[in-house]
Amino acid sequence: MDWSCNHRDEYLDEMIRLDGLGFQSSPMACASCPKQGSYRCLDCFDSHIVCDGCICTAHLHHPLHHIEFWTGDFFQKSPLQSLGFVVPLGHMGAVCTSASCTTDLTVIDISGIHTVTVIFCECNPVGLPHRVQLLRERWWPATLNRPHTVTTFAALDTFLQLSLQSKLNMYDFYLSMVHLTDNAGTENLKERYKEFLRCVREYRHLLSAKRGARGHDPDGVLATKLGECAVECPACPQPGRNLPEGWELAEKQDRYKYALFLAMDANFRLKSKERGIRDLPLGDGWAYFVPSAPFKEHVSNYVEQPEMNMCESKHRAVDHANVRGNAKLAANGVGGVNCSRHALNRNIGFGDLQRGEKYCNMDYFVLSTLHDVKVTTLYLSYDIACQWFVNLSTRIEEYPLRLQVNPGLVVIVAVPKLHLVGHGPKCQTKYSLNYIPGSARTCGESIEQIWSGQNAVSMSTREMSPGCRQDTLDDHLGAWNFRKVAGLGKQLLALLREAVPMKIKHKLQFDELSASREAADIKKWEAMVSAWHADNTCADPYSMPPSQGSSLAKVKLALAKEESDDVTAGVLSPHETSASTFLSAGLDLEDQQRVLQASAATASSKSSIQAASIQQKRNVLRHRIDAWRKIQSVYMPGVTASLQDRNPSDEDTSEPGNSELSQLFLPSSFPVAERTSVPPAIVEKERRLRLAQAEDCLRQLRRHLRVRSTLWQYKLSAVSGQRATTRTRSYIDRFNEKIQRYARKYRAARAALLALDPNGEWVTRFKVLSGTDIRGPQRDDGEHLNGKSRESEGRRDLTWIWKVAIAAGSEVDGANEPPEEDDDMRVEWVKSKARAERWDEEVTLVAEEMRRTLAFLEWRARWWEGQVHRRSLATGLQPRLVTIDIQSGLRAYALKQAAIQRGLARRFAILWVPFLSGHSLLPSVCAEWSSVVPAATRSRVAGSALRNRTTPTLLSLSRPESATEFNKLDELDELDDIDELDGLDPLQPLDTDEDDGIYEEDDDAMVVAFE
Repeated sequence: MDWSCNHRDEYLDEMIRLDGLGFQSSPMACASCPKQGSYRCLDCFDSHIVCDGCICTAHLHHPLHHIEFWTGDFFQKSPLQSLGFVVPLGHMGAVCTSASCTTDLTVIDISGIHTVTVIFCECNPVGLPHRVQLLRERWWPATLNRPHTVTTFAALDTFLQLSLQSKLNMYDFYLSMVHLTDNAGTENLKERYKEFLRCVREYRHLLSAKRGARGHDPDGVLATKLGECAVECPACPQPGRNLPEGWELAEKQDRYKYALFLAMDANFRLKSKERGIRDLPLGDGWAYFVPSAPFKEHVSNYVEQPEMNMCESKHRAVDHANVRGNAKLAANGVGGVNCSRHALNRNIGFGDLQRGEKYCNMDYFVLSTLHDVKVTTLYLSYDIACQWFVNLSTRIEEYPLRLQVNPGLVVIVAVPKLHLVGHGPKCQTKYSLNYIPGSARTCGESIEQIWSGQNAVSMSTREMSPGCRQDTLDDHLGAWNFRKVAGLGKQLLALLREAVPMKIKHKLQFDELSASREAADIKKWEAMVSAWHADNTCADPYSMPPSQGSSLAKVKLALAKEESDDVTAGVLSPHETSASTFLSAGLDLEDQQRVLQASAATASSKSSIQAASIQQKRNVLRHRIDAWRKIQSVYMPGVTASLQDRNPSDEDTSEPGNSELSQLFLPSSFPVAERTSVPPAIVEKERRLRLAQAEDCLRQLRRHLRVRSTLWQYKLSAVSGQRATTRTRSYIDRFNEKIQRYARKYRAARAALLALDPNGEWVTRFKVLSGTDIRGPQRDDGEHLNGKSRESEGRRDLTWIWKVAIAAGSEVDGANEPPEEDDDMRVEWVKSKARAERWDEEVTLVAEEMRRTLAFLEWRARWWEGQVHRRSLATGLQPRLVTIDIQSGLRAYALKQAAIQRGLARRFAILWVPFLSGHSLLPSVCAEWSSVVPAATRSRVAGSALRNRTTPTLLSLSRPESATEFNKLDELDELDDIDELDGLDPLQPLDTDEDDGIYEEDDDAMVVAFE
């Protein structure tokens, strides 16, 4: 506001002032000599007016600066070339004595497009080719011989970074340079676009080769092997690089620590138009895309390969994908494979799709990237894995040798978690990563992240030729990989910081649930789980058995019986009634009062029929209370005397007008000091009845919640149409009313127990019942199907009502637990067991990935150091020429890359070691990297229990007794870890805000690594 109101005109005046002479007046004197001056430079900080000779002398090493000439009225653009300025090449700024002529070059730079006159070195016979002389000035020639168009390295680097980050296409970038040069007349500058495109493509390709150390190979770039220019995932297992000795001898249950996790999928946005061009990629098969010729030959041999859809899903993934096609498209999409744990693209794991997700295409991609893999276990996720994997082994036998994989490789397939919802019932457990042992907390959807990051470039790549398109996509996939590598520090730390508390939390929940079940049931369920994992044709422990008959018909019958019981409930006789019957009748009256209160609260004030019905119920309840009062006068005479003392007139009763508000004065309603008039035996009987009432309420709550969950599933799967949906929803609402009724009844029973026996053993069993505790056992209970409130299976918490042990038998259920509840609890027990195991595996696996990352980065640094003298040690008949200056560049680049690898490892260690040591994880790694962690951090970790803090940290607290107590401790643990990083050396490259930007990378490190 201050700028817009008070300073806007001031800024505008200063902008206009720059277009004039300022304080100078015409004629102007040169600032460097006595001559008259007419020129100024817009790029030099000191923009004094100088003469033509001085402006040329001052810009001997700045030929691309913008020069303006004073016409007498205004400043006009005047390139240095118009002043006779010549740039000498080949002699470090000196003019070659053998040069005979000059050449005009078009130079494309980030400052615009310039015309520059150069004079090449013509020394014979040692003179360098013109293209080499230009390259040494950081100008990329568009042609090999007699180049007339060049692009500066600065322009190429700027475009590549803009393209990788914002997906800017070449044409728009080039047009921006054109308009920056001459915004009024640009037609004569557009003709150089093809030369610029050629420069970009060549430069992009050689940058990839340079980063892959191809310049250090004595055999040259053409000796590049398949996938050698790809950025590898340092956290994935790579034998000989980051795996410990003897890893292959690990026990079966520990093999997941050294397993490879991959995901595969197709993207139908990355299309390519058929333009009749048949150029080849410059690095065909060197990075992420499979080599073109072998792939096309493979696809042509398996055009008629059968692809049957075996899944019961209504989505028909394969059938739908196979219809995708267009005669005007050379490729209707891209298929690929990536690391499903860290979202890095696999080398030679991508390729074009001609018509849908054909098995022969996807087989080629995954088998190509697995050809040299030496691990023994593979977890592979694919959205149609349930049908793709069925005949995979048979198809592999028909493929050539280059597509064969390690015969000892154990492949475990799964469907990504988000895609699994759309599959049929048989896939929901068999291919679920939630239940597959060793899968940890892998979601399998990481390849969708890659597609979302590359879709923005699809609008430009679809117009490219096939070779240029593949080179471009390879570059974008490689940039994505490096940014993921640079972000592994925060990503893995965030995963571990979540996994450690969740491991403890779900282990406690599983222990609580196991303690509430019989040992025989647990033994039976464990055997069932083991049998199913050994053979999926056995009974599935993770799913409910199919119900016999219509679920809705069963619910209707149960409702009819319950309503019949309510109607036939009679009035208690006041004669010959025992004390327990008297108290039981009092509890029933209390329940009837709550029901009547709820009915009166929801009744419409304008409905005469509802008002009459409620009044009739009040009259009946009044009659029952009056009859019960006569019995109360026998067992609790003090209460009756108190009521008569308040209203001695028989005509003026002490009861309120609404019978549901009458106070019954049960023993639990009196304070301890006023309970002396109540016989102790009556108090004890009520206590026992209240315990039974609370237990029965929990049983009924669980029963009705199971029924409601079944109704929701029935509604979602079998109900269609407005009438049927409304009718089913009405039944669900009736069960919701019953659930709330038992919840209120339980809360009343618990309140009475607090008054009767506040320190009893019941306190540990019957906890406070909140609204969030009233949830069904299944994740798809209707109350949690809406949007953000829906929990994932791996993070789902069972409320305490399902963990508490309840004695068998009730007035409704009979002496034995019903089969439906047994199945429900079996499913919840095995799922809780799976959750605890997956989080435990996640802690182990993430810690192992941290160790592998540090080991790989150190190996990579040593590998780069080994490249320093590789060219000089070359032997052969015609070794590549290595001059002193080239050897210096080879050494400098290799050592710089080694320093970058060690810098990343050091930065990751500073992030990880405090947390790892604080939770006793990877002690050997912590000891190895302790030297790079600042002393302030180590002292905080070691002395965290001695800190004077008002809030205790997790390290100083005892183990929580239940899972419900863990959330607060988790928050304290998070604060403690952040506090441990306080006081670090400010010069260390560390961001202590570990929760923000988990997947962001260090920009400086990225820029240096991509130089």
